[in-house]
Amino acid sequence: MPIRCSCITKQLCIFAYLFYSLIDATHKDVDVLLLLSNSSYYVAYYDDEVDKVNQYQRLSLEALEKIEIGPEPTLFGKPKFSCMRLHYKYNETSGYFHTLRAVMRNPEEDGKDTLQCIAEMLRITKQAMGLDVPIIEKKLESWCHAVCSFNN
Repeated sequence: MPIRCSCITKQLCIFAYLFYSLIDATHKDVDVLLLLSNSSYYVAYYDDEVDKVNQYQRLSLEALEKIEIGPEPTLFGKPKFSCMRLHYKYNETSGYFHTLRAVMRNPEEDGKDTLQCIAEMLRITKQAMGLDVPIIEKKLESWCHAVCSFNN
């Protein structure tokens, strides 16, 4: 699925990409839209049955601490997909993150190239603010997902 870009004004371009989120112990995939503006990114949970965003979280790019890309966390067996983990501060506290997996069009690909492009877009946008964010490629640890507060 291609990245979509909409420019609302000269200063505000929004990039959107559909992901799956690994959000619970059963690893049930949930559709997620990642939206990027010039100062924030949004993680929006999308229900394709009713064609509606159920909830979303707006995060300042300043709060984005690091991006990790690597094989999906698994307890048993070989990982099938690459994932991207966005680590961020919430209320000035580190330790929060979102883990996303790209929607695959070709079963022979693991999505790593797509995730690297998205991570680079996040980095470039943050650099335009005079800040940087490290992109780290490593095996992702299997952590419990942080509880976030969402806006409706």
